[in-house]
Amino acid sequence: MEKQTVNWRHSRARSEIHSHGGRVTGWHRGFPIVYALPPLSGPVWPVTELIEVLDGVRKVTRTSNIDGCTVIWG
Repeated sequence: MEKQTVNWRHSRARSEIHSHGGRVTGWHRGFPIVYALPPLSGPVWPVTELIEVLDGVRKVTRTSNIDGCTVIWG
């Protein structure tokens, strides 16, 4: 994916998250992925939960898609 397109998607996702009270904690430089904390009022966007099992321990990762950018909620 072109760098300009990745930057555009990061920017759109960051502005959406900030405008709804969330907090961006980081992003991946080469892929349209943003790491963020959800707003205190709860998630505003549809959330998909991914469950990983490693050595019997379950880990739930919550993700959303905002303007073509994957957001991983922390």
